[in-house]
Amino acid sequence: MKGLGRKYDVLLGYLLITPVVILIFIVIGVPFVNAIYLSFTDKVAGSVPKFIGFKNYINLFSDPDYIIVLKNTFVYTFTSIGFKLMIGIFLAVVLNQKFFGRSIIRTLLLLPWALSGMVAAMSWKWMYNDTYGIINALLMKAHIVHVPVLWLSDARLALISCIIVNVWRGVPFFFFSVLGGLQTIDSQMYEAADIDGAGVIKKFFCITLPSLKSVIMITTVLSTIWTFNDFENVFLITGGGPLHASSIISTYTYEMAFLQNEMGKAMSVAASVIPIILMMILIPLRKLNKEEK
Repeated sequence: MKGLGRKYDVLLGYLLITPVVILIFIVIGVPFVNAIYLSFTDKVAGSVPKFIGFKNYINLFSDPDYIIVLKNTFVYTFTSIGFKLMIGIFLAVVLNQKFFGRSIIRTLLLLPWALSGMVAAMSWKWMYNDTYGIINALLMKAHIVHVPVLWLSDARLALISCIIVNVWRGVPFFFFSVLGGLQTIDSQMYEAADIDGAGVIKKFFCITLPSLKSVIMITTVLSTIWTFNDFENVFLITGGGPLHASSIISTYTYEMAFLQNEMGKAMSVAASVIPIILMMILIPLRKLNKEEK
């Protein structure tokens, strides 16, 4: 009877989640499969797609613009993640201490994350403006520069400008995630370290970081996926220009699909990074599972 009851519970569980699975497949699965199929066609808007095999992918990997965009995407992602991680951990450690005004500072640090992406991007675009932007005005007033810096139209600075905005918006996510992890660490571990004569740096590397390993890894994986697929930040600030200097995979896909009307090629651009995204997810999670075992 127990075995029969267990089978009934399992069957009931599958029946209850079936509608959700079907809905997810319709909303996400069908468009995904269709996009993969289109990547093997010469689809353009208003025409019937014709299957052309791997021609889009072959042309893609011989396209110098795609190589530049792929490189930009990696630079944008890993540079942003590196700074967000370091700044987030630093702020979490500092603001985990008790001092006057701590709650106010924590609340202020949440604002970049709470702001709409469009509002944040357009605000920074205004601040970056070389004619009336506040950043250039402050730099010139402080005599750091004598002519306006072309933050958005200089090929050497456009991507950096987008990275700065992404870091500014993403630090709060790391900060609050790490702060939550810090508050779960047993204070007796630090007390024992004090008795043994351990300094601040040694306690950080021997107690704090090991205790936060799982929190940091999960937070980093999530933020890496979001940053790698970021669109509105780059699109609204630079549009991927000048000459693809700040273009990343998401903006390049948009350009191929809606500006050049090459839907098939656009889908191949998007599909080409699926293995990369899967590796970003599976490798850290596999490592985390091994450490937990």
